[in-house]
Amino acid sequence: MGRKEEIFHFLQTTKESYSAQEVAEKFQLDRTNVSRYLNELYKEKKIEKGNGKPIKYRIPSILHNYPFRRLIGADGSLKVAVQQAQAAILYPPRGLHTLILGKTGTGKSLFAECMYEYAKDSKVIRENAPFITFNCADYSQNPQLLYGHIFGIKKGAFTGADIDRPGLLEKCDHGILFLDEIHRLPHEGQEMLFTFIDKGEFRRLGETESLRKASVQIIGATTEIPESFLLETFTRRIPMTITLPPLKDRRMEERYELIEYFLIQESKRLNETVYVDRRALSALLLYHTSANIGQLQRDLKLACAKAFLNYKSLQIQYLHITQMDLPVHVQKGLLDTKEFREKMNKLIGSDQEIFKFHERKNMEETVEREDSFSLYDVIERKLHNLHQDGRSEAEIQKEILVDINQYFNQYLDQLPVSNVNEVVNEYIWGVTERIYQFAEQELKRTFSKKMKFAFALHLQGTIDRIRQNSAIYHPNLNEIRKKYSMEFKISIEIAQMIEQELNVEIPLDEIGYITMFLVSDVEENMYHQEQLVGIIVMMHGKSTATSMLQTVQELLGVQQGKALDMPLSMEVGEMYERVKNAVKNMNHSKGILFLVDMGSLSSFGNLIFEETGVRTRTISMTSTPVVMEAVRKASLGRSLDDIYQSCLQLFDYQSSTIKSRGKSLKKAIITACFTGEGVALKLKAKLKSLIGNRDIELLSLQFLNRQAFTEKIAQITEQYDILAIVGTVHFQYDDIPFYSAIDIFHLQHCSQSWQLRKMVDFRFHGQVLQVFSLQFLSR
Repeated sequence: MGRKEEIFHFLQTTKESYSAQEVAEKFQLDRTNVSRYLNELYKEKKIEKGNGKPIKYRIPSILHNYPFRRLIGADGSLKVAVQQAQAAILYPPRGLHTLILGKTGTGKSLFAECMYEYAKDSKVIRENAPFITFNCADYSQNPQLLYGHIFGIKKGAFTGADIDRPGLLEKCDHGILFLDEIHRLPHEGQEMLFTFIDKGEFRRLGETESLRKASVQIIGATTEIPESFLLETFTRRIPMTITLPPLKDRRMEERYELIEYFLIQESKRLNETVYVDRRALSALLLYHTSANIGQLQRDLKLACAKAFLNYKSLQIQYLHITQMDLPVHVQKGLLDTKEFREKMNKLIGSDQEIFKFHERKNMEETVEREDSFSLYDVIERKLHNLHQDGRSEAEIQKEILVDINQYFNQYLDQLPVSNVNEVVNEYIWGVTERIYQFAEQELKRTFSKKMKFAFALHLQGTIDRIRQNSAIYHPNLNEIRKKYSMEFKISIEIAQMIEQELNVEIPLDEIGYITMFLVSDVEENMYHQEQLVGIIVMMHGKSTATSMLQTVQELLGVQQGKALDMPLSMEVGEMYERVKNAVKNMNHSKGILFLVDMGSLSSFGNLIFEETGVRTRTISMTSTPVVMEAVRKASLGRSLDDIYQSCLQLFDYQSSTIKSRGKSLKKAIITACFTGEGVALKLKAKLKSLIGNRDIELLSLQFLNRQAFTEKIAQITEQYDILAIVGTVHFQYDDIPFYSAIDIFHLQHCSQSWQLRKMVDFRFHGQVLQVFSLQFLSR
């Protein structure tokens, strides 16, 4: 939705008048541009001007009472339906009975409500006239009750009919009766209804003599197609038939408006701004909805719920919907991106990566929480993901232990122990030494200095969390307690030592983490690789993937890997089915790594995981060295995550040498986020603490529009030698390295200055500048 449409939408939601300056301040836009938008809307007769100074604009008063404006598409795909509905209401003397046709979820009930509101606004019925909704399907198995509800019941008509009961026709006199699923009326009930439609007369169930009269406009709704024999009689006897189109037949602009409307509703409920990344929005715009608007609303609610869960449980700063938050049938919409790319780019632009949806008012910014020690994040993210997958507690415990062991192994390998005193509080280190002296004595086991160092960092982070009243939660405390009873008992005593030494109260869940430090060496080799990770190379072209994989296999002397070529004439859906079948025929217990070149192939990994449960990772823009690295590591029995990280590190290493931008230019690192300067400034502060006294400028930028951001960087490169871009949204400019904000925020205290000294290793005087990725250096 463009700025002009946003302003028009804002004016539609209020009866107030606004000047160009007020609108500009509301949207934080330039007044000149806002004035132009308002005048264009005025020329299009969508808004009206006031006569005073300053000139104020508003929606014409007649439109404020126009009920059909509630309907998205009232001037588009629903225009004919709205005109028919207006004619049905206004037709003298009391309107036309109407049948609304449409598939499930097309908005038939809402449309009927709009007809009722229009009838009141048009003075066809009085302001307090009744509007009653009745679903015929609810009583289709009990015809007597169905007739009784609609037409009323005479006392004694059947056993249990102890009193006279008026029906809906009497209760709805001088109003509108909406009969949903009207085709479910049995034949006898249809004849009774048609008698009323023709003559305005009816009898209660059980009456034989007197006729009753009522002035009621009938609006029926059905999901049956017009040609259905069930509707043949209805379409012949009911004069007005209105058809509501399915969502797939509506314009993409209207679908975007529906998405926007539903997300703003969720934003109001959650009192949070909802951010949606481009791929997620693309999927929502393109996927097939069997239940139309109703399904779109349900899928958006589900996506918001998942994003909100991540936002709360994982302490993510923003409520951010990504592709992975969408159900798999929604993600499949990405398979049609190529076909609709031009239309989508015209609608949402080609350079915007993040879209913001919120109630039209100022909202508080969420305060970011930074953790001192990333082990907690590892546990919380893994726990969430495994619960999402429906894993059992035993499986969850096993996987989390494996991840923690891998984490410890990588973490301990990179710790520069000689610099303990630079990064760990001296008193904390003393407490750690006493703790491990006690543990070694009790457990008859020795621990390496690196293990002690890791625990000291953990303890330092734990104390910070406790003093900040941050929760500490261990997902498998009982399992740890049972499996490692001796270590757990020792950990309780260690907790008491910590409480005495540091004057804090250690929660029970923290004892689980202490236990894991004591048993990490024991668990180190418990889970060995028995099977190999599957490697699938997928590329566009008749033999591109096959040729690349064969080259790698010949060089390495192995047969590991499978190549799938996608000729340019092949449909994306057909290729997806080929890949899915290939995965099913592979030994995929250790997961699958997809190495792809570009485009829709990049989406297959997530879709395969959602549909089959097979763990997947995907690397795009694959080259022969990356395929070689993946096949080599897979042949050695390395884990999926290990191979994936290794390939990413190779990418970073290949792009590590960049051109010197001149001797006289000052060095700089750009920090960027899509919500303004908040996170960028936090990144700036984080990086400042890492680079210390180095003569490097830190520049904070906003990333909302890719083109504008690109132009801004182009300007900056005239004045600065850009070493790197660090941000929340991936962005590549020329050969300047990009680093994720998550990597920066999650750097361990022990290695911040050490890693940065290696991350930015440059030679002045016009020689080669090298920027190494954080992942590569942590290998």
